[in-house]
Amino acid sequence: MSKKFFLVLITLFVVFEGQSQDLLTKEAAVQLALKKNFNIKIAENNIRIAEGNATKENLGFNPTVTVNGGANYNLDNSKAIFQDGREVSLLFAPSNSESVSASANYVLFDGFNRQFNLERNQTSVSVSQLNARLALENILLQLFQAYYEIARLEVDYDNLVEILSISKDRLERAKFSFTYGTVTSLDVSNAEVDVNTDSIAILNQNLLLTNARNNLEFILNSRLSENFEVETNVIFAPLIAKEDYIEGLKATNVNLQLAASNIALSEIDERLTMTSKLPTVSLNADYGLNRSKNNPASFLDRVNSNGLTGGLSVSWAAFDGGRRKVQEQNAKINRLNQGLNYDLVYEQILRDFENAWSDYRNRLVVWRALEQNVITSRFNFERSEEKYRLRQITNIEFRQAQSNLINALTAQNRAKYDAKLSELQVYSIAGKIQEAVY
Repeated sequence: MSKKFFLVLITLFVVFEGQSQDLLTKEAAVQLALKKNFNIKIAENNIRIAEGNATKENLGFNPTVTVNGGANYNLDNSKAIFQDGREVSLLFAPSNSESVSASANYVLFDGFNRQFNLERNQTSVSVSQLNARLALENILLQLFQAYYEIARLEVDYDNLVEILSISKDRLERAKFSFTYGTVTSLDVSNAEVDVNTDSIAILNQNLLLTNARNNLEFILNSRLSENFEVETNVIFAPLIAKEDYIEGLKATNVNLQLAASNIALSEIDERLTMTSKLPTVSLNADYGLNRSKNNPASFLDRVNSNGLTGGLSVSWAAFDGGRRKVQEQNAKINRLNQGLNYDLVYEQILRDFENAWSDYRNRLVVWRALEQNVITSRFNFERSEEKYRLRQITNIEFRQAQSNLINALTAQNRAKYDAKLSELQVYSIAGKIQEAVY
């Protein structure tokens, strides 16, 4: 492939990429995630399961009714000898019987087992709701990490296009000057190399953009238009005092709330172990209908019967070999562990928040410092560009000024989005990412 053809190809590529594309706003991305993300859907389904488990119907509060039925048909070989000496021999004598019964059972008292399980399952509903909220918060953080990564790459892409344009202009000037003998062929070759280098950088940047878009589409569980664009503006939230966040951590951080729910569940489990010490009282009733036809050797030809029975049963495990004592002991230890786990989670969250807060403040300072670097680098580049036109500096010096500018732009751009993501991390740990400024 000739250099000329390669430059034409790159030019067409950049022109094509510069055409208008669909814009995915931050609000639209959030709505898509809420509607279609797999993890959010799974969490919502888990809430429905927990709600179904937390019903009285699921825990045996209602009576049960069982219906049984059956029929038998027999062919018997028999020999009957009567008191008067008569004998009757039967070969394959038929007989049959049918029966239908209905049984009802209702547990009047089971040592409060059902009540405690209902309370436990209702608490589990709250846990599933907290897990759904945790999934939502995690997805929002992942969403904006992916979204702002595309935004950063898009800005870097535009900067690279600007640098390529400058390199192309320099190449045209070098060719023009070479025609009139004011520069050597080495100057033209150096300019061509720089154009190729900048063009390859754009190709690589486009690959990074493609991968970043695929990542965002995966989070959104949506196929968007090819080469869609995102909003590149960044709005930082007003800085709130760190103490205000820390004071509200216990009420807002979802992981702490989950740890507190685990304590509540362990307390219920401890009470559940006590229910086996109490008896179970059940009320039962049966109604049955039976009919049978005997073979000729039987004293009775047919028998029909029906009847209703009812009763009250009491069962009590007076001694279970010591298993109950072990279960009670383990339940108490588990409750203590859940309390310790809550304290551990709280300390971890405090540590993570302190680290995230320090990182956020540091990145803000770095971003603002790099903004000044961009101003200085652009000023130096503009001066170098003017000197280069006046032949006061060499190609190498001009290229160095150009490289310094793109490096400063890239560093400042990354610092800006890193600072925004650090801000969102602070909101996430504080349990307020849904209130964050996007």
